[in-house]
Amino acid sequence: MSRRSPGPRFFRRPKPFAGGEVWIVQHDESPDNTVLGVFATDDEAYAFMDTVKDDYENGVICSSFSIPYRSTDGAVRYQAED
Repeated sequence: MSRRSPGPRFFRRPKPFAGGEVWIVQHDESPDNTVLGVFATDDEAYAFMDTVKDDYENGVICSSFSIPYRSTDGAVRYQAED
């Protein structure tokens, strides 16, 4: 008998984080820029952006952060999706 946990068969485990940087997807609808997701690769982040961008009037933004990240480390690259 299988000990597989119940759940959808199509669930794909995310790639393990290998270090370097993370990609954060946020929306720009509130002063807090609510985080919608954190991803190990830009491909995963941009794929997620495509699925949620129409849910927000002002779209979503994606930024990469080096690990470890501190707000005192310097500028952050922001990129708006068209």
